[in-house]
Amino acid sequence: MKLQSSCPVCLKEFITNQMIGTSESSLPMITNLSSVGFREDGRYEMTCLKGHTSITFLQQQKFEILFDIGAYAIIDGYYREAVSSFTSSLERFYEFFIKVVCISKGISESKVVEAWKEVSNQSERQLGAFIFLHLLELGCKPTLLNNNKIKFRNGVIHKGMIPSEEQALEYGQAVLDVIRPLLKILKENYSEAISTAVFQYLNSIRNPSDDGVPVSTMCLTTILSLSYAEPAHETQSLSEAISQLNNWKSIVENTVFPE
Repeated sequence: MKLQSSCPVCLKEFITNQMIGTSESSLPMITNLSSVGFREDGRYEMTCLKGHTSITFLQQQKFEILFDIGAYAIIDGYYREAVSSFTSSLERFYEFFIKVVCISKGISESKVVEAWKEVSNQSERQLGAFIFLHLLELGCKPTLLNNNKIKFRNGVIHKGMIPSEEQALEYGQAVLDVIRPLLKILKENYSEAISTAVFQYLNSIRNPSDDGVPVSTMCLTTILSLSYAEPAHETQSLSEAISQLNNWKSIVENTVFPE
């Protein structure tokens, strides 16, 4: 799974040429795309075929990216990796839920970061924090993965179990069914806090050295999405989403990108 991004300098030139009607306005935009692997820090430095170097910040949160990585792992036949990525996506969503609710209560970013350090290396503590915050905020305990799915996950991640494609799909769908209703609640009732969380994230990955370098922000359409609200997208199954990703993957594989 790779990120495809257009060069902001070329895009600006293209728009300018279109406005003034020069002959260069017909330049195929596909020549100005770059393809890079996903990064932990969300920063993507790219050089297009024209030699322009730019930096792109990906605003997607980690749970969004990890879930798509899991879906692509199924497409590529890496079912253990898919289960691992879906699991990480769920854990990172719990973290995001906690952060958004804290922001909605006026708690500063520094205090949230300081508190999270106390549980950052222990997933069980993170789950406990999520369960009781959900209870306090929404008045009920959250829907979690059932015991069979937890046993399956532990078998894959901790005991070397090799899952089938069907098992990986079923597990991914179970994770999707846990996250999607909660994501809907956040988007409907905590939109300002979500915007603040995304802004804090983008601000955290900026460097002083970025001054003078063309910088752009990019937003993807992921299976789990904070920004995309098309009803059909939000109700599609994992199998349907993977079918769409597979079609897109075929298009990308037939396109030449500079590395």
